[in-house]
Amino acid sequence: MEMKVEIVAREIIKPSSPTPNQFRIYKHCSRDQFSPHHYTPVVFFYVNPTSDVNHEEMVSIRSQRLKETLSETLTRFYPLAGRLRDNLFIDCNDEDVEYLEARVTDCRLSDILEQPKAEEMYRLFEPDPEDFNNNPLLFVQLDFFPCGGMALCVRMSHKIANGVAYAAFVKAWSDIALGSSETCPRFHCCLVSLPTERGLPGVVNDIHADDQEECHKKVCDQRIASCYPPGQSDQHGRAATYPRGGCHCGTLEMRRAVNIRTRLEPPLPKYSFGNITGLLWAMIEDCGAETDLPGLVCQLRKGVQQSTDNNFTVEKTKLLRLKGDAVKVYRHSSWCRFGLHELDFWWGKPTYTTAVLFGAPIGIGLLDTRDGDGIEVWMTLLKEDMALFESDPELLAFALPNPSALEN
Repeated sequence: MEMKVEIVAREIIKPSSPTPNQFRIYKHCSRDQFSPHHYTPVVFFYVNPTSDVNHEEMVSIRSQRLKETLSETLTRFYPLAGRLRDNLFIDCNDEDVEYLEARVTDCRLSDILEQPKAEEMYRLFEPDPEDFNNNPLLFVQLDFFPCGGMALCVRMSHKIANGVAYAAFVKAWSDIALGSSETCPRFHCCLVSLPTERGLPGVVNDIHADDQEECHKKVCDQRIASCYPPGQSDQHGRAATYPRGGCHCGTLEMRRAVNIRTRLEPPLPKYSFGNITGLLWAMIEDCGAETDLPGLVCQLRKGVQQSTDNNFTVEKTKLLRLKGDAVKVYRHSSWCRFGLHELDFWWGKPTYTTAVLFGAPIGIGLLDTRDGDGIEVWMTLLKEDMALFESDPELLAFALPNPSALEN
């Protein structure tokens, strides 16, 4: 049967205390302005360990706890309860965030976790709104399954936060749910290093799902880090090349986001809020020729210093927009070491956690495995490229394609 998700409750959640007037305007830094108009969804899955409880009562108690602690957390992360204004600032008017409850039928939680697929994950929450200026910056949806299992989806606008800031928010929420208050965000501190740029339009995602293959998960264990002795970069290079018969030739670009909080002068606090991210670029002008991995890595390393240069990033982004479809972009994003598997909202750590954005643009997404011994890799590629990738013998020697989320 096909999984059905029915919204059964929709509420608004406001901060537990009003935001002072002096904090009403939260200005975007330039990196916020260049961030795409989409919501970053992370889903936390909880398998019900026992059948000796009333499932509906359990869900009701947990949901109420989530709503109460979310309200407290919004008092600290007050911009999230506001509204975007013309890609320049957030009006911190305490309007609300949206909290939904949904009932999942014709599907068990174990069916999803046995072999996670991006298209199934996307059905666990509502689509992004089209009007970004008049909708909440944060959506929370609690899905409950007949077996008593739950999926908690937390979606935050990328216009206000990157992965580091997202992780700070959910960690603070978890702390408050457990009666602690260790995580304290810092706002406005990035505007000196990354000032607001007038007249910059927001970026709209260039996602074209029709010509993409579905996401495939790969889990690599630690052997991959030790399989090549130091200095044998030529073997690394061979592992990164293969016949390009199916590739769309032209200019390819690998783009990686990197946290630059500690690289700025002066360095910014750990929990500085916003898109304080540098973009590293590596270009391949002729994708019909073989390019070794060390060459790509060298290009990325050269971009580390440039990533903190605000003028460079602004001009580079403008140039890429002008090139448009002439450049095929492969994005690389890592959510490793964010501690998402460790979050406890009062009833224990999640059985499985995944950042669902990895199923959208062409590229690579990385996340720690739950046991900490491996890396979960989500790939989204064109169909012909995916076929080449999945059949690579060296990859298959160290990675397990599409494994069960119940086993790592």
